[in-house]
Amino acid sequence: MAISVVPVILLPTMDSERFERCSFSLSDRESLLTVFMTELPPFLIHFHRLRWHRCTPHAECVAALIQGCDMAVAEVRESPALRAYVQREGVPERDAKALHHFRIYLGKGGCHEAFAQSVYASGQGATSRTIGRFLNGVKRRIGKH
Repeated sequence: MAISVVPVILLPTMDSERFERCSFSLSDRESLLTVFMTELPPFLIHFHRLRWHRCTPHAECVAALIQGCDMAVAEVRESPALRAYVQREGVPERDAKALHHFRIYLGKGGCHEAFAQSVYASGQGATSRTIGRFLNGVKRRIGKH
């Protein structure tokens, strides 16, 4: 099957020149990528049940790596990297079926990739995060049918 890169979350701006910095944190397989952009509030990207993450520096990002994910979180469907990871790490079949390969290119912030069950965005406030987490749960349950 052919690899396809499908945007699933668009950042508030597609202008990578507005990127200032980002931070990545991990707590109990819940990870958070916080993106700071000029004149915009921080944008939070949550990777639910993260299994793997890497950041490729901007200078090493080739065109094939950033295609379809410039200032957007995209899902890499039929990912050979995810298949190799599942095989190498011996991920149980049930868990492997739930994993997705996500990618986001942030200009000078490089390209972040993650293998996780799902991804969702939220604002900074606790209410926004709660709503985002709830909607992500609904989306995951609907996707199982």
